[in-house]
Amino acid sequence: MSGLLNKLQANICLLAVTICWSFEVVLLSILPEGINPFAMTCTTSLIGAMFLVLCFARRIASAIRSDGSKIVRRIAFLSLLSASYNVLIEMGLDYFDVSTGAFTMSMVVVILPVMLLVMRRGVTARTWISALLVLIGVVIATLPVYKTIHPMGLATILSSCILRALFIVKLSDYAQDHDPITLAAGISSFKAVFTFVPWFIMHPSTFLGLPWSPDLIAVFVIYSYFIVAFATVLNAFGQRRASPAQATIIFATEIVFTITWAACLPNYIVGYVEITPFVIAGCAFIVLGNVVEALPAWRESESEADEDMTDAAWNSFVAKSGSSASKTSLFHSSSADLVTQILARLNSPMARKVALFLILLAIYLVISLPFKVLSIIPGFSDLRPVCMLQPVYGIFFGIPGCLAFAVGNVISDILSDSLRWTSIAGFIGNFAFPYLMYLYWTKIRKKPFHLRTGRMVIKMIISIVCCALVESLIICPAVAFVYPEVDIALFTATVLTNLTVFSIVFAIPFIILIQEELGFTPLSPKQSEVESSTV
Repeated sequence: MSGLLNKLQANICLLAVTICWSFEVVLLSILPEGINPFAMTCTTSLIGAMFLVLCFARRIASAIRSDGSKIVRRIAFLSLLSASYNVLIEMGLDYFDVSTGAFTMSMVVVILPVMLLVMRRGVTARTWISALLVLIGVVIATLPVYKTIHPMGLATILSSCILRALFIVKLSDYAQDHDPITLAAGISSFKAVFTFVPWFIMHPSTFLGLPWSPDLIAVFVIYSYFIVAFATVLNAFGQRRASPAQATIIFATEIVFTITWAACLPNYIVGYVEITPFVIAGCAFIVLGNVVEALPAWRESESEADEDMTDAAWNSFVAKSGSSASKTSLFHSSSADLVTQILARLNSPMARKVALFLILLAIYLVISLPFKVLSIIPGFSDLRPVCMLQPVYGIFFGIPGCLAFAVGNVISDILSDSLRWTSIAGFIGNFAFPYLMYLYWTKIRKKPFHLRTGRMVIKMIISIVCCALVESLIICPAVAFVYPEVDIALFTATVLTNLTVFSIVFAIPFIILIQEELGFTPLSPKQSEVESSTV
């Protein structure tokens, strides 16, 4: 079973996975004290599994029928490995501060190539060089505190690294033979079961004993769909295309992003992490190791798909790639069972557009509302990963998507008690961003959309930045004029960061996933003309 992802796209997806994992430090910082780790893992794994099963029920059932007990056994094994190394990590981190522990966990980069050699699998010289650079970064970062490292803590972390390396190798192997979404849903389901048992033994009241609150629910929801569902699916698809060694080197950047969160976000959100010259130098070597490993994938991608290929050339390319994902109409794609079933029951094009608008609006609210607990300027700005939907809504759904995002922003303001006169500017700006993406990629450019080459990824990033600037110029002056007491510099920085970072970091891999592997088709120039005439 082979998909359409090329190596560059696989690396982008795995990098997004790493960023999701690094965000865990932010979520744990707002988690109420006293939450059992097994409770956290069990609850979020269960919610994530339910989300995946709800969206892909027929696909998962088909994969299980096709692969039988073999896929179940493999999922159980992967889940056991994942649960085991997570427990060891939690135990080992008790002996370290956040920075030292995170850098020590990066030792999996060295362990995995050795494991591959023991398993008689080849490791390229470039991979060894990248691993060496990452190792140098780990050594430099931990050099000032090496005398205080507890032997038991080090042994525990290294044990977790061995299990994690084995998990990466086996997930890469199994993703070649089985449906990645089924693997992701199965891993989440089994992890929920495995962690429920010790949780029940320690606290028999389980779910009834949790201190339920809006903050706790928000953390569980965010963790479930970003770190459990989204990251696990991206990881399975990415590792099907990238080698285990490549994946491990990319995963080593988790500490870089963790340090970035600590440096950029207020201390009351993340907590204090000392950023020393040794830490900065360690991060630099880790980034350099990734650059060395990623360069060939960037170069290879340029020859795999021409950025200006015609529709006929693209269809020919898809056919030759042997993908299991068909380029079907968006409304008839079997990738998302729930959406497909709803839209398939509607015969009227206008009814489908209304239903699509309501579905997209619901998705917006589910992603947006939980993040209101991560407020930067109370009542005005917060962390908004929901911005990742703006390019997706514009390029794939057109006008219904643009309206869904704009209306969703207003409803989110109402439900979070943030509705102000400036919400009018917010409505206009949040419509403008996806609409400009839709306008450029389907009407102005008039060529098939794809992100298979480095040049197209760069064009996508540039278009995102331009749209972010336009939205900021609509919203920020309005806030500065109506509410002069607001720190407009901080507000503007927050708006630009949300619009650019989340749209680039999460939207690009998400678009790659739904287009290349799930069969969703961006609007073509002809479709956009029909849509404009019917809206």
